[in-house]
Amino acid sequence: MKGKHWYQEDLIATQYDAKRFSKGGSLINSHEKQIVTNFLDSIDGKTILDMACGTARFSLMLADFGADVVALDISKSMINIGKNKADTSSHSGDLTFLHADAKNLPFDDSSFDVVLAMRFFHLTPLPLYFFLEMHRVAREKIIFDTFNKYSARSFYNWLLPMGSTLHSRSYISQLLSSIDATIENSHHDFIFPYGVYRNLPTFLAKPIRSIDSSVVSTSLGQRISTVSYWSISL
Repeated sequence: MKGKHWYQEDLIATQYDAKRFSKGGSLINSHEKQIVTNFLDSIDGKTILDMACGTARFSLMLADFGADVVALDISKSMINIGKNKADTSSHSGDLTFLHADAKNLPFDDSSFDVVLAMRFFHLTPLPLYFFLEMHRVAREKIIFDTFNKYSARSFYNWLLPMGSTLHSRSYISQLLSSIDATIENSHHDFIFPYGVYRNLPTFLAKPIRSIDSSVVSTSLGQRISTVSYWSISL
């Protein structure tokens, strides 16, 4: 996994939310949470694995909506921050944190209704093994995102601490067909780099997002969008 040791450093975990989801980054966070909830027919009572949960932004939301969630990550520091967040709020569903490696999920087959993996697949150049593990433990659905090969991200990817593996949509389709999984829904978004949002105050980021949304709604915008969100039915 790219940047594995960097990702697990205590300082990175401490700065993670502030760097990514504050200021204009909050627009990315709220948008992605809405996409995940849109992909789920229902949440209350579902069993969900949040794989590579980071500081648990999705885990907390899903537990708030009544899901029983296992939040798994390879970074103890990220897990600890997620636990601290959970300790300061109540949830309708159960929320359990687990320090583990996604390449060897410690669960029986078909343990979860849904497996969620956001901000994960850009870290591996060969995602098939992880897909097979997710497919093994999921009963109904897999939700994940990928960064796109033909997007602005390709121009600055080398500058990022963890880099990114950029996947074409045709590759994802071929990969899923190889494990007999069906694309139920997809959403392609964001023309401007994420860093543009994260480095602007919200009041400036909002008009940028408005322009972005207008461009991405066109056929050209769809082709060059930065990120794709996928809902896979099993």
